[in-house]
Amino acid sequence: MSSARDLLSALLLTAAMLLGALWLPAVWIERNVVDQQGFLAIAQPLADDTALQRTLTDSAVDQALDHDVVPDFVAERVSPFLEDQAARVTGTAAYDRVWDATMVELHGALFTPGVSSLDVDLLPLVDSMLTAVEDVVPLIEVPRPGSATVTLATIPDVPLMTRASVLDPWAHRAGPIALALAVLALVVAAHRRTMLALAGLATMLAAGASWWLATRIADIVPDAVDQAVFLGPIVQVFEQRFSAEVTPQAVVMLGVGALVAAVGLVLIGLRRAS
Repeated sequence: MSSARDLLSALLLTAAMLLGALWLPAVWIERNVVDQQGFLAIAQPLADDTALQRTLTDSAVDQALDHDVVPDFVAERVSPFLEDQAARVTGTAAYDRVWDATMVELHGALFTPGVSSLDVDLLPLVDSMLTAVEDVVPLIEVPRPGSATVTLATIPDVPLMTRASVLDPWAHRAGPIALALAVLALVVAAHRRTMLALAGLATMLAAGASWWLATRIADIVPDAVDQAVFLGPIVQVFEQRFSAEVTPQAVVMLGVGALVAAVGLVLIGLRRAS
């Protein structure tokens, strides 16, 4: 009978360990990737990245000088001024609106099954730049294009994102459920001191798995994602934040596991001594 109880306890601890290993990464992903506001909070500072700015402004310049709309002689006259305004527009409200809209579209594309296009309307940028040019170059009114929607990048299929959205409701529950299973395992066990030491070991293994994932996340993410045009630099920032925030949490969890294991071993030693 005691063997059956210990076996059931071991199974409960194994389940708790697996849930514990998923808990920290799942909670971070839910808060900062799946949740749109969390995603935008990390992505917003990237608006100041020079390379990403050029991606938007260069595309806006191309749309502004669409020769189907703007006569050639007008394009030649305003082109130098437009290039100058492209470097200045990044500090305007129009740029902020376009960037925010781009990040919202990117967030949706990441959770769309299959390959998808990142299509963004650059008309606010185009209008802002052309208005500034018209203020500098007198007697010229540059026609606005009817549409300035461009495909900034092709977002590869990321199955992990789709699965993460499905598991989203369970992310925060994994930790409490793991703790409840561990407590139940101790209640069920016939040899509770031994199971307490094993519970500490299981916690350490779960923490080790989270730590390994946090430190190796850049190697785990496919190159097709973190090396993709426009998407790559953004994904790399998320990888750095994931590593920086999950690693210390995993270390704390490792310390808790070591403490629990030590208590279990001390209790075993005291029983044997008595």
